[in-house]
Parts: sequence; structure tokens; C-alpha cells
Amino acid sequence: MMAALAFPPVAIPQDISKELADASIETLMSMQVTSVSRRQEKIRNTSAAVYVITSDDIRRSGITDIADLLRMVPGMNVAQSNSSTWAISARGFNAPYSTKLLVTVDGRSVYDPTFSGVFWNLQNLVLQDIDRIEVIRGPGATMWGSNAVNGVISITTKKASATQGGLFVADAGMGKPGEGTFRFGQAIGKSAFYRVSARQTTRSNNPTRAGLNGGDAWNATNLESRLDWSPSNRDSYTFELGSYRGVAGSTQSLVTSVNPVTAGTVGLLSTSGINVLGRWTRVLSEDSNLKFQVYYDATRRAGWGSKTTNVLDFDLQHSIRFAGRHNVMWGIGFRDNFNHIDDTPVLGILPERQHTYKSGAFFQDEITAVTDKLIVTVGSKFERTSLTGSNVQPSVHLMWLPTSRQSIWAAASRAIRTTNIAERAVHWDLGTFDAGFTTGIVEVFGQPDTKSEELLAYETGYRYQFTRKFWVDLATFYNNYKNLSTTVSGAPYLATSSPPLLIAPQYMGNAAGGETYGEEVSANYRVNSLLTFRGGYSLLRMQIHADPGTSSAVEDAEGQNPRHQVNLSSSLNLTKYFEASSQAYFVSSLPAYHVPSYTRLDANITWKGLRHSELSLIGANLLGSHLEFGDTPAVSNVVKRSIFGRVAWRF
Repeated sequence: MMAALAFPPVAIPQDISKELADASIETLMSMQVTSVSRRQEKIRNTSAAVYVITSDDIRRSGITDIADLLRMVPGMNVAQSNSSTWAISARGFNAPYSTKLLVTVDGRSVYDPTFSGVFWNLQNLVLQDIDRIEVIRGPGATMWGSNAVNGVISITTKKASATQGGLFVADAGMGKPGEGTFRFGQAIGKSAFYRVSARQTTRSNNPTRAGLNGGDAWNATNLESRLDWSPSNRDSYTFELGSYRGVAGSTQSLVTSVNPVTAGTVGLLSTSGINVLGRWTRVLSEDSNLKFQVYYDATRRAGWGSKTTNVLDFDLQHSIRFAGRHNVMWGIGFRDNFNHIDDTPVLGILPERQHTYKSGAFFQDEITAVTDKLIVTVGSKFERTSLTGSNVQPSVHLMWLPTSRQSIWAAASRAIRTTNIAERAVHWDLGTFDAGFTTGIVEVFGQPDTKSEELLAYETGYRYQFTRKFWVDLATFYNNYKNLSTTVSGAPYLATSSPPLLIAPQYMGNAAGGETYGEEVSANYRVNSLLTFRGGYSLLRMQIHADPGTSSAVEDAEGQNPRHQVNLSSSLNLTKYFEASSQAYFVSSLPAYHVPSYTRLDANITWKGLRHSELSLIGANLLGSHLEFGDTPAVSNVVKRSIFGRVAWRF
């Protein structure tokens, strides 16, 4: 057992958490969310499948990674592949770097423009700094643009004024040889507040399916700071600065050389980066406000597949109410991506230096057709990218409020997942095979004519608050996809090398389409002020249609996602000084990966009897080790049981 560090909430967040714990279900249904329409609205009035993970949910769970927190959300597919890698998606198409899910942190997109996807080990935020995680299942392209296809995850951190004082937490136990966080916040005069935070994460190796050392140990350090300044009632400014570094191991097999042909494993991968964000908000009037945001994000990946990515993004949005019935929001944005991908004989992109851009504008009008009864929302995103040209992503939403306890909604949307640099220009020696007289190599080639993936989505939902203590939220969906990204087999040929090699080419393309449909239900029951239960169930069905010659992996997507998922959780205030929580998850099998169904149980019990400290005993995956995903592209290791203690100190 080795010591580790992490952080709990300070005095002000504790008060906020207590208020949420004491709130009625009616109050929680009236909680304000911002990710659906990019402005505040009650959750019961949102015409989308949205779920909110609050700071209180995070604190009670004892969970140490954002990725694992998302297991709480009905309809989310969350599978841990190794110590530092998770496969996360909404409504199907799960993969270690899911291409159809947009993730933002305080409005800063963390979607990688090189290959489309999110590196979850880079989102190693101080969890005690997070105010809420809003998850939209379904497209959010009208407001958020391309790549918000199957969902949007919006992570919002707390204002600096809510994180004053000092925080220190230490964890020790199985599977956590080094976890830690430090945070300190203070006021600057009467109108400005700042905080600085640091987190150290160290994870040990997970075992392979055969019980061997998985070689996937992970070490990461994150530094974060935030300054909030409100010089007047009309203006507010936010400045954020973050940096990180990390090293992770991988036993993924790869071709290391073609002359001569040799194979090996990825080994160690290191990442480092920095991000800077500034935001200005101005209240123009009681019915109008303006927000301008700019951020810069730089990431360097060293090791196999080395690359550098630099992103510069500008975003302006304006909202205004007029004529008593119209709530209009519009905005414009521009993003520059500067990429340098190291070219090697076995993996690379030419030219090595790539500059791409995306510009766009959106408009949305929320129309109150019948006061307190019927709301119609129409809008569209208009974008242009340097790779694929122009696209339009419209949507229409209807919200009907038949009674004060019910809401019924429906939506139709179009969303685009833009093609990326890798799909256009990559060359990758994926693996070798015995060709008899020589060695064969499977090589993937990007194609300059690859298209963007398209989605037409249809959704309906129903929310009903039976009593002040019990509510149910139901969503159904039907998604139709075109131009799904695929690889198509080409005719083998002999390469002009010595000795000659037989090349089995795979060409990137868009030779598939398909449909997904299903339903998601969640419920919340507050028995009394001491005990609350939550639960959820999701059903997913997929039908993928691929052209002849397309890689079988495309149609295998039907068996790479669980058909059934169930989650149940409880929170209990035992006494004034003790609280406990538990979360149970059932995930059905993944036939394409030969991964059997499994049940996972997490639990946390906390004693708050000391004036400035808390003691917790936390268990993750208590029912035992199991496999959660398949070997694509890297080897998936077994997820271990973890039991550890936590000491939290506020000063």
C-alpha cells in the first residue's frame, strides 16, 4: 500500500452540496442547464435527452476519473480498456477514441482535430473543481457545430469565488500508488477571485486476459488556475490557464520497420500540453447579453505516432428576447488547427505540416407558441471547413407542457462528423502476415476524396414528476447514418523493395451506412431527507450496411456496443457525521469482442466528524476483475478491483 494525494471540497462547496442533498425532487427538476441551448433553462423544459452530474454526485461517489463518472448516465457506453484509456460514446459506435462525441471543458473543445476523438487521459481535471457535467445524448450540432453527432459532454468548472481557502486530500490503497491534489483560492479585493490547483495521478499495471503484466501503467501531472473578475454588474471576465504532462505504457503490437520487417510494441507514450482561455460576458439589457471567448490549446505527443497539435479558437454569441415570444441566439466562430505529424516509413501523414480551419455561424429562435404550453425551437449551424467545404446542420424542437408536472418533446436534427487529416492522408503499416514466398503487410492509406459522415436523427421524450419525491425521464431515438468511415480492401501488389513485400492495401472511404434506435429511461426517488435512489436503463439496437469489399470491422460495430445497460445508485445520510453511497452497473455482452456481460459495484462511506477533515473508505469494481472492451486498436486489459482510503483536509 502506498500513499497518494487528492482533494475534497472546501467550505463553500460543502454548503452547496448540502443544499443539493436537502433539495426536493421538484427543485432538482427545475435545475438550470446550459449545454442544450447555450443559455440557462430548466431541465424539465429542455427538448433534448440531457442528464446532469452535479458536484455533489461527484463528491459522494468517490470516483477519481471523469470517464468513470459518465457510467451514471443512461445511454452512455463507458468501457475501460487499460489504465489510461476508456472507450466512451453515446448511442453506439463505441471506440477508444469515439469520433461522434463532442467534449468541452468550460467551452473549450477537447476533440482532437487530427483523427477525430478524445484522449480521456488528458482530461485529468481536479474533480473537486467541477461544478457540473451536462451530458446530451443525441445531436447538438445546431449549437455546437460539427462532430456533436451522437452527443455532447459539457464540463463546467466552479467559479473561483466558490473554491476559496485550501484543500488537500491523500488517498492510499490498492491500485492507487500515487494520487494527489492541492488547491488554494483567495480573493483579490472585492470583485476578483483566483484559485490554483494541482493533481498527481499514478496508476499501476492492469493484468492481461492471461493474467500477465499488462504494461499499461500511467503517470500524469496536471496544473490548473482560474481568475474571475467582475468589475461591474454588467461585465465579467474569466481567465484560465492549464498545463499537463503524462506517460503511459502500451503493449499494442505494431510494425516497427519494413526494411527489414520487424515488429514490436508501442511501449511508452508521453504527452504534454498547455491551454489558455479568456472569456468576456456583458449584460446589454435585461433581455440581451453578449459573450466573447478565445482559447489556445497546444498538445505534444511523443513516442509512436508522434505529433504536435495547436488550436486557436474564437467564438462570439449574442442572445436577445423580443416581441414577448422570441428568444433568439446567434453566433459566429473560427478555429485554426496547426498540426505537425512526424512521418516515418511505418506511420505518418504527408505533408508533415498540416493547416486546417473551420468557420461557422449559427442562429436559433425559441418561439413561445402558446404561453406555458407549447415552445417551438428552430435553428441551424452553417459551417465551412478547409477539408470538406460547406455544410448545414439544421434542427427543429417541439416542447409541450400539458401540466405543471409533465413535459413532452420531439426533435429532428441533421449533424455532420467532418472528415479528418488521417482519413485524407495517412499511411500506416497495420500488421504483417505470412505470404509464403515473402512477408505480407497490411497497409492503410488515406484518400483525398473521403467525405464527412452524416446523421439524420429523430427523438422523442417524456418527463413526469409523479410527486415531489419521484420523477421519471424517458427518451427514444432513431438515427440514420450515411457515409460512415470505412476501409475498403484493394488488390494486393508487390512493393519495389529488397526483398519485395506483398502489400495488402486498405483504403479509407465511406462505404457504409446504417441505423440505430433505442430508448433510455432514468428515475429518481427521494424516500426522505436521508435516503435517495436513482436508476436507469438503456436499450440500443444497430443495423450497419456496408458495400462489398469493406472491412468486416464496420459491420462488427453492431456487436461492439452493449444492447442492454442498467445502473442503480443510492445515497444515504446515516447520521450528521456519516454518509454512504453506492453505484451498481450491469452491462450486457460485446459479441464482436467476445467480452461477456458483467456487473460492477462501487461504494463510498465518509465520516465528517472532524472540524476540518473527512475520512472516506472507497471501493471500485468490488465484485471482482473483469474485461470491458476488445483489442482495438490496443490490447484491452482486465479492470481490477480497487479499495482505498481517503483523508481530506480543508484549511
